[in-house]
Amino acid sequence: MVEQNWYAVLGLTATASSTDIKRAFRKLAHIYHPDKHNNPVYFEQFKQIQKAYEILGNLDSKRLYDKSIQLEGKSTSSQPTIQTVDDLAKYFHLFEREMQQTDIRFVNYDRIKWKLNYPLFLPLIQEIIQSGSFQEQQKIVKQIGYILHFLPYHEVQPYQEKLMHCFFEESHLHYISQLIKEKKIESKWNQFTIPLVAILSALLCLGIYLLSK
Repeated sequence: MVEQNWYAVLGLTATASSTDIKRAFRKLAHIYHPDKHNNPVYFEQFKQIQKAYEILGNLDSKRLYDKSIQLEGKSTSSQPTIQTVDDLAKYFHLFEREMQQTDIRFVNYDRIKWKLNYPLFLPLIQEIIQSGSFQEQQKIVKQIGYILHFLPYHEVQPYQEKLMHCFFEESHLHYISQLIKEKKIESKWNQFTIPLVAILSALLCLGIYLLSK
């Protein structure tokens, strides 16, 4: 996993002053504070904001962070810089390709959520998405939908609120709602099939045992 871009978490660049860092932290902490949202996705983002400020708000730790990424031959944009809807589409295109090549048996849910949270919780993500045309927004919402299909329902459902705030076209909102419904149905079906398979296996073993008598 690449080095987290703590500047991007606060919506800043490496040229940000200590005043800029403090102002950005206060603004984002107010928006994502757990007291305002009973949503694990927002809580996770709040922790990321806190971590970013712990590192960048302290001169010594900030100096060490800046030095570490320089020594590793990285820039503070080790994660792709996302400033336009085209940047966002490219980010999700690469993410989508990565998931297409992933062995479903070894899916890392934490990594998926980490890579989803980076763009979805950028301070200007709503403006970036809505600056795109209908077709561009449709492409992005379907890319996100494809990625979310790899997560179980209880991991997908918390993203609904955030996505509903990022998109406004009726067809896109319907797509998001439908995705959540499908994941919920899938979850209930999985709860049903696991005990059913166990029962059938037990009956099969019993049948084999009785036939062998």
